[in-house]
Amino acid sequence: MQNSKSILLVEDSHFIAMVVGGFLKKYGYDIDTVVSGEEAVQKALGMLPPDLILMDIELAGKMNGIDAARTIIKHKEIPIIFLTANASDKVIDQIRNVNAYGFIEKGMDNAALLATIEMALKLHSVKEEIKEKESILNAVINSVQDAIIMIDNRGIVTLWNPAANQLFGYTRDEMLGKELHRLIVTNDSDYQEYKRNFNKHIVINKYETTKEVKARHKAGHEFEVEVSISTLKINDDNYFVGIVRDISERIKAREALEKLCVTDFLTNTYNRRYFIEKLQDEIERAKRTGRVFSLAMLDIDRFKTINDRFGHNVGDLVLKRIAEMIKSRIRSIDCLARWGGEEFMILLVDTPIDKAHVLLEELRVGISRINIPGVDSFTGSFGAVGYSDGDTADILVQKADSMMYEAKASGRNCVR
Repeated sequence: MQNSKSILLVEDSHFIAMVVGGFLKKYGYDIDTVVSGEEAVQKALGMLPPDLILMDIELAGKMNGIDAARTIIKHKEIPIIFLTANASDKVIDQIRNVNAYGFIEKGMDNAALLATIEMALKLHSVKEEIKEKESILNAVINSVQDAIIMIDNRGIVTLWNPAANQLFGYTRDEMLGKELHRLIVTNDSDYQEYKRNFNKHIVINKYETTKEVKARHKAGHEFEVEVSISTLKINDDNYFVGIVRDISERIKAREALEKLCVTDFLTNTYNRRYFIEKLQDEIERAKRTGRVFSLAMLDIDRFKTINDRFGHNVGDLVLKRIAEMIKSRIRSIDCLARWGGEEFMILLVDTPIDKAHVLLEELRVGISRINIPGVDSFTGSFGAVGYSDGDTADILVQKADSMMYEAKASGRNCVR
């Protein structure tokens, strides 16, 4: 039978070494024999270490088999099987402490010896394969740029890669065995709610999901992250693996794009499309709650004359200064939009028409007081309406437009 494996037989009895070595050679093993622990260490730690060591405990020389095995295992992953004539509890405890692959009593039948060796070699091969796969997995986990975090069903961290350290500021030693939820949520009431949601949606439902959430850095600041969560079962216990990446820049870019989609570039007010959506939403809210609101249209008086006399750059500046003034006077819940050309729309939430009139008078005066060096003063005409049951967005805009033209017909620079 051919076998390419090499065995180092450490035995100071010439007779036993001859019998055991001869038997194993018949099964294709390459046998090398030494008589002392010192020689065994030298062979095992040399350039061509054996695949397995059969080690007698009582040996010639100062180092016994137990001490020799300890020295070898510190430096090399070589499976060691002990040969012993004494299988007492004390000897067995010593063998266990060395973390050997078992023992064979001298005089045991050859079939048992052969089976023990083959089993030890297979077990060692499996361990080496697992070790290699773990090494590859660890290399991947430690080299990826995304944070990889694993927690159990209590939220306790069991895996924390270097990228997680970089992202959150906490080292692996600081996080292993700690509760991840405390990292994300610091307020106690929010923390309790967070845990309930985590247990409900993640632990119970065991789903895979990707979420965008706020995380907290060790330094205290919050930042946006994307978390991809997968469930994992190990020995009947649930674990959850999260791949986390910082998306702060992505969020900023998305917000900038969203703002661009709803904003008038010149005046930095909302655009017409967005304003119509807001107006329709406010109409639906008024239908549900009975709350009131007002709508105003503003047109800059004789704006064409400004463009003709001073140029379009000055005209653009006039529009921007008017928009800035109005935004400084209205509330954050109100909405200002450039309707087109020199026209603006103002949505005044929870504001009846009489109070809207007071505000619009202030805005009218404010426009007339805007000072642009080298440019004559300018004014604006306002048309305003309050919401009534049955009004649609189109009807309200038509009413406001009609009132604005009435203001123009009344001599401009007034509110109707």
